[in-house]
Amino acid sequence: LAMLSSVGMILAFMAVTGLSPSMSRAGLVAGLSLATWYYGRTIHPFVLLSFSAAITLLVIPLFGWNDLGWQLSFASFAGVIILAPLLQSYFFGEKEPGVFRQILGETLSAQIMTLPLILLTFGVLSNVALIANMLILPFVPLAMLLVFLVGVCSGVPLVADVLALPTTWLLKYMTYVAQWLADQPWSQSDIAINGAMTFVAYVVLAGVIW
Repeated sequence: LAMLSSVGMILAFMAVTGLSPSMSRAGLVAGLSLATWYYGRTIHPFVLLSFSAAITLLVIPLFGWNDLGWQLSFASFAGVIILAPLLQSYFFGEKEPGVFRQILGETLSAQIMTLPLILLTFGVLSNVALIANMLILPFVPLAMLLVFLVGVCSGVPLVADVLALPTTWLLKYMTYVAQWLADQPWSQSDIAINGAMTFVAYVVLAGVIW
């Protein structure tokens, strides 16, 4: 029942949000993780990442070299499930990370893994991305839940109005923080790299991870 209900919610969520590269990756990874859990097994993060990428490329080969969203999605995912645990283990050993340290480690790792692609594509380095993520990311699950509840209760005016108030406050806070940080004169630096430098950067990152 847990397996079926989880799969049903994943499929429903993907149906609502659409099959973008990032959502396809998220749904596929969640499905594979549930399948291994159901059979009492674990899956190595590198295998999970590689297998998910292979399946999506088998369906739409152009994703690999023609879709920045797909590339950034898998690069950030690699940061979260591969680099972040390694950094946590290297600096803190077996001690379980708290919420703040886990968010910081995963955010920093995702940004490290996507940085070469971002510099290659946009030629811009965000100096406020880590700050923005730390201020906004903890509230994203709550925001998603509140928006979902408002949508479900939209046919019940009084309930929907009550739920919409904190939802609006939270979303305004998140957009205000992002906009205020982006408006700062020091919020970004212009750094452009070419394809060869990007390749070298990922070779170095792979070596560090290895």
